[in-house]
Amino acid sequence: MMSASALSSVGVRGAPLRAGSGSKRGASSSSRRSGATRHVTSAAVAAPPGKVLYDTTVKAPGGTCTMVRVDSPDGTRTITFKATGMGGNLELHWGVVVEGGEGWGPPPDGSDLPGGSKPFGDGIATRSPFSGDTLTMSFPKGVGEDIERVVGIIVSGSEWLHAEGGDLAVPLRVATSGGLVKRLANAEKPNKEPFKGGNLFERFCRINEALDEATQSGPAGAAAIQAVLRLSAIRQLPWYAGGNYQGKDMAHKQEVVARRIAVAAVTAEDGMSRQLFRASLATVPRGGGNGDDIRLGILQIMRENGIKEGHRPGIEDKFIGQWHQKLHSNTTPDDISICEAYLHFLHTGNWDDFWDHLYTNAKLTKEDLAGMKAGWRTDGISGPAQHLPQMINPMKHFLWILKTTHGGGNVYGAMQFARDALPGDLKEDVDGMLKNKDEWWVPGKIVNIRERLHSHTKNGDINRDVVMLDVNLEKFFRQKVEAMDTKSMSADELLTLLDLAATNCCVGGDFQRMNTAMGFFRRAQGTDAGERWSPQWAQVMDAALDSVALAMEYHMDSLCSLVQAPASAVGAMAQCDPAYIANFGEEVVRGHSMFAVSKVIGDVRSHVRTAAGRSAWLLISAGKPDLSVHAGVCVVQSLEELQGQDLSATPTVVLSERLGGLEDIPPGVTAVITSAPVDLLSHIAIRARNVGVMLAAMTDPAGWAALTAMAGSGVKLSVVGEEVMMETSALTSAGGATTAAVAERLQLTPSKNSEEWMVTQEMYAPGIVGGKSSSLAALGAKVSALGVTDLRVPSSLALPFGAFDRALAADAGTAAVYGAGIKALAAAEAAGDASERREALTLLREVVVDLEMPEELAPHLDAAAAALGGGVDVDGLYTAVKRVWASKWTERAYLSRKACQVPDAELHMAALLMELVPADLAFVLHTSNPLTGDKDEVFGEVCVGLGEALVGNEAGSALSFTMGKAPGAAFAVRSLPSKPIAHQPPNGATTVIVRSDSNGEDLEGFAGAGLYDSVTVSPTTSRVVNYAEEWLVWDAGRRAALIQRLTQLAVAVEREMGAPQDIEGCVVGDTVVLLQSRAQI
Repeated sequence: MMSASALSSVGVRGAPLRAGSGSKRGASSSSRRSGATRHVTSAAVAAPPGKVLYDTTVKAPGGTCTMVRVDSPDGTRTITFKATGMGGNLELHWGVVVEGGEGWGPPPDGSDLPGGSKPFGDGIATRSPFSGDTLTMSFPKGVGEDIERVVGIIVSGSEWLHAEGGDLAVPLRVATSGGLVKRLANAEKPNKEPFKGGNLFERFCRINEALDEATQSGPAGAAAIQAVLRLSAIRQLPWYAGGNYQGKDMAHKQEVVARRIAVAAVTAEDGMSRQLFRASLATVPRGGGNGDDIRLGILQIMRENGIKEGHRPGIEDKFIGQWHQKLHSNTTPDDISICEAYLHFLHTGNWDDFWDHLYTNAKLTKEDLAGMKAGWRTDGISGPAQHLPQMINPMKHFLWILKTTHGGGNVYGAMQFARDALPGDLKEDVDGMLKNKDEWWVPGKIVNIRERLHSHTKNGDINRDVVMLDVNLEKFFRQKVEAMDTKSMSADELLTLLDLAATNCCVGGDFQRMNTAMGFFRRAQGTDAGERWSPQWAQVMDAALDSVALAMEYHMDSLCSLVQAPASAVGAMAQCDPAYIANFGEEVVRGHSMFAVSKVIGDVRSHVRTAAGRSAWLLISAGKPDLSVHAGVCVVQSLEELQGQDLSATPTVVLSERLGGLEDIPPGVTAVITSAPVDLLSHIAIRARNVGVMLAAMTDPAGWAALTAMAGSGVKLSVVGEEVMMETSALTSAGGATTAAVAERLQLTPSKNSEEWMVTQEMYAPGIVGGKSSSLAALGAKVSALGVTDLRVPSSLALPFGAFDRALAADAGTAAVYGAGIKALAAAEAAGDASERREALTLLREVVVDLEMPEELAPHLDAAAAALGGGVDVDGLYTAVKRVWASKWTERAYLSRKACQVPDAELHMAALLMELVPADLAFVLHTSNPLTGDKDEVFGEVCVGLGEALVGNEAGSALSFTMGKAPGAAFAVRSLPSKPIAHQPPNGATTVIVRSDSNGEDLEGFAGAGLYDSVTVSPTTSRVVNYAEEWLVWDAGRRAALIQRLTQLAVAVEREMGAPQDIEGCVVGDTVVLLQSRAQI
């Protein structure tokens, strides 16, 4: 081995570069070899001891190259290249790419390189000889920490042995999408050398080189590939900028890219990456064939039909001459559409028909063809053509040549190419299905074929044409569903169609949450829930439909956000239409097959909800998760009429009787209510969820009339169970869109400035701690009096009011910065500058979290950690306490205090330390029904896991019930649970939750729930709930016993407290744990 620093004295200066090389690496990246890319684990490479972090084999001329990276315990990173079957006298022409960089560079000083390594002579690349068939280099700890990857090409003498995937590349850092997106975006910059915005061939070359890195980067990397290819496919990126190329190069490159993306669509480790690669495959031609047949084919047609070619005499045909130059130098999938339009013209004899056909079928215009320039030779294609009907048959054959390279974009063409790779039974079934494409049974047959194709692909070689056929069949299914008159179908027919539509999306197992939801749905389809279409059965089916809808929203919202980021980066650099880029992610979602699922859910849901006796409200977006109230001035107006307006100065609740689905939500709109159901994957639904605006539908005419009667009033909206409660409210500009104002100034209990760092339950008292701690102590004292078996309250301790002030005083440096933050906040408020206000609030929160731990506090926290289960360390506990203290300065809390006329200095924050109970179920009980005001009826909600899903108003329904307080009263189940996520303590371990306990919460007439934060010392984990096996849904007897027990508890707590209560608690095994009870507001 030799060091990198020795390279400067070993000299090959002025070594000739390959013709056409650029500054990137001193060698061309163009690959003209064919063959399949295979990713395998190699046992043939002898690696040093350590952890193998990369092990990949790629096909190269004559054989394969295996690349292995091993990280040793001492921090050394070692890379080994093993060339098998590639001949002798091999060298690696290579360089390093640093994080965020685009070009190659020399290895850093301190690198251990193979003996004989030397600079290539361009100041960029290095040449290192193989020892036999193996080459090893290493980077000791601290050397090359900024290197993103090592890249190279194997050479043998003067021959460049390009691997199929482009440059060999081994990551030295965990692959991320950031650098990949930056490089792909920069390459699309107009007039950026060497690409000048790039033509289609150059773009495919870049995609080919990026595929390995994209696969290693997970969904974000796959999204970058999808963003570029989709923007290219819809002509937001140029096809005809840059240099020329030969048809055989395009055919080969398209074939390689299509095949490698097909492999990634099957083998990527996570489902979302596989979905994104499938979407990418739908945007690329299949490639392959003999690319030279395109160039030679048009020449042969011209010669056989006596058409002038260059200086060769013949018929003067301007169109053929221009198109011939394009085919020779810049062939693309557009040539299929041009050929089809030309054939149409040959049949009609009218040149205008050429342009009509081209626009009608491919949306290509005269201006588009004029821009298809083949370098300096032409000014594009303008025509006209001579009418030569004798060329019809030769052109039909030429069309097939073009489709062989550029085709595969519809189910019929895909089947033609995949035919020879299919087993006989599958081949017959696809042919039969396409022959009878309009029969009622076709959707079911498509799904059956796709399931068998998936099994065939998983258990055999990955053939790009088979994968492309599967992608087209998935799309064909959606087209069949969209063509159906689903409004005339029965509810049972719609449920059957929904099963097919969801299965069509889940054939590859890419959507785990949807798979889980469909398990629930399929069990609900049976008789386990009772007689079909009985109220009990309908309640279960309603929860199942909700579960499917929420899974769909989760997957599609994730897809939207994944592709939007790289599209925005590429679009900005390429100067794409901003209006299109703004909606890019939403358009990707609308093009997904999941849209058929959304359509059918929308059609069947009303049938099921009616049978289940559900609310007339449909909640599409709950709005911002940190807001329990959305408020504004009620305006009854079509949302379409508000497009382009800015309502930020007057927060607005819009009542729009109808929505088209494509509207944007103007700034300042806090909620949109409509009278008709909204498609869950419509543009407006996705946008509302992304920007945190409440979106709901009130489908009952009487309910809608009651809402519109509030026009012109200030209103606030909140979600209670399955109901959206809208009521008039006095609003102030300070509260804005975040809170409703309280008419009178809130009176806070002043702090008694306790000298204690920590207080126990018997010391909880007003002025020492807040309402949460005091309530918990009161409940603990009354447990035996409540008369409920297996009932307890959790153990707790509290840092009282004044603890924060003492901690701040002990850290003079932080105290000074904190004081400056208070002054900055006052100045921003005086100036009315919302941006400066947010900056000051952020500074205050950061300052609080940076507080040093006072020496006197450490032993108290240590003792608290031990007393509350011993599962946390002191530093982690103190960090959680500081985050609770810091939540005084969230914008919502600050604006709420301002609206309530509470000076910041009067708000004191205690911190309640509690064991985090490992809840099986969590519940919230209101001892006076908040929906009806009935004081003799309890309203309750139950969810699986911790109560975060309930108090955080997470999407989905809880088990919601009402029950009278009188002995023997009946109960009514309003909804069954569908909240998809259950929150749990971290990996089953004991931990502590630190709860905010200010003197500004749980007050008479003002609960202030959620204004301040509660923080677990160790983050909670979550799991997807499998409602197909959840007893809360299927065991009616056990569910009834739970409801009766919780109602008994609610009545007992209200009796002891002497007023209606808002109660929170959980169930662990057979034990009920009371967490909190406060006066119900």
